[in-house]
Amino acid sequence: MTTEIERKFKVAEDWQVPPGTAGERLRQAYLTPSGAPVEFRVRAGEGTRLMTAKTFDRASDAMVRQEVEFPVTEEVFEQLWQLADGECLSKFRWTVPLGEHVATVDEYDGALAGLRVVEVEFADIGTAREFVPPDWFGEEITGSTAWSNRELAALSRTMPRHEGESR
Repeated sequence: MTTEIERKFKVAEDWQVPPGTAGERLRQAYLTPSGAPVEFRVRAGEGTRLMTAKTFDRASDAMVRQEVEFPVTEEVFEQLWQLADGECLSKFRWTVPLGEHVATVDEYDGALAGLRVVEVEFADIGTAREFVPPDWFGEEITGSTAWSNRELAALSRTMPRHEGESR
């Protein structure tokens, strides 16, 4: 099990992806209901299929979670995807160098098209607290359950689909 320490922000409207920035398309689905003490999800990227379990201890710091992640086969991924019953989302993720840190920018598509958030992971809680976000970071949303990928997947299920979009 690993400890994940991260802060999450909205992205300023005028931010543009820096030229040459690496990125990949991701899709993920959630297998546990909103508010469950442990969240289970599957994620597909370019050549990877992962199952993840995360704890959200509401009594501790909102930046800290415990996580277990392991690869699954394409067949297992697709079976688990079906079990999610539409609680899913799709996004493009860019990895942006940010001094001694790395910013991970997600731009959602489908029902959440245009929504962009950025996360930064840290080695320890002190470094996370001392971090000063650059100007292109918007409002901080760390710990806001409404902005969790789990809740965004649930929200996208209730929103109208764009033409040609499948779930």
